[in-house]
Amino acid sequence: VVLRNVLFATDFSAASMLALPYAANLAREYGAKLYASHVVPIESYLLGDAPAKERLRVARTEAESNLSELLRSPVVGSIPTTTLLDNGDIWSVLQGFIQQYSVDMLVVGTTGRGGLGKVLLGSVAEEAIRASPCPVLTVGPKTPEEAAIRLRNILYASDFSADSLVAAPYAFSLAEKFQARLTLLHVIPSLPESPYLDAQMARVRLGEIASAHAPLATAPDFVVEMGSPANRILKVAGDLEADLIVIGARGAGSLPRLASHFGSIAHRVVSHAHCPVLTVGGLRAESVGDTLNRVGGNTESASDD
Repeated sequence: VVLRNVLFATDFSAASMLALPYAANLAREYGAKLYASHVVPIESYLLGDAPAKERLRVARTEAESNLSELLRSPVVGSIPTTTLLDNGDIWSVLQGFIQQYSVDMLVVGTTGRGGLGKVLLGSVAEEAIRASPCPVLTVGPKTPEEAAIRLRNILYASDFSADSLVAAPYAFSLAEKFQARLTLLHVIPSLPESPYLDAQMARVRLGEIASAHAPLATAPDFVVEMGSPANRILKVAGDLEADLIVIGARGAGSLPRLASHFGSIAHRVVSHAHCPVLTVGGLRAESVGDTLNRVGGNTESASDD
């Protein structure tokens, strides 16, 4: 995995700024450029009359000041950073930034209450998880601030579908960069006829995923659980005191039925996780074929939670 450009999106709230250290650390470890962005939402100037134009002018002036202050943050330090400011539909503008600046990862903070609830910049986190052409790192309000300094334990959850396998290279790359312990998890969503045999087969599949990537300094751990996928992912993450969860999430390019299938699991994990969650969405054609060939090509999906 190569990260050359990391996009940090903020509305300057405390919840959104919680994600900045993660964006900065990613840029630092990968030698990437950091883009710090803000979008003035269209609702703030929708009427188009003189007062609305003044509100837009004031909002942009305040945003420019806040972005300039962000550049002076010790968290950013000497990382090459460019600020981006625009106004309009928030997700549409961010999509434009992603395309224009060849963004390899989007980092956002959420303010989830009762599920994702009210999220950063309206519904942008949820839209990003579903539709972003690049991976999305979401940092929720339950994330301890001091945890942003270091990734020590990473949990990668796979249901062996093509979508989840696309996330594997990111889990292994991050574990290597941060010298973190990596745990590979598969959840069997219902009690099978032969639990022991199915669990052993799942462990073999996890081993195949691991063998398809360069060896890590510390060999990854394999865990197989049974039950609700989202609940078990959250439980294992808590038990491991995971600093990051990596998961695949079906994007808008999938069939509608499938888009809400494993995607709903990712949604629940993001909503309730006590650590950041990296979601890698859609079928990324440039890597899925090779990955499937290496690990057997089974595209069976986990059941919905």
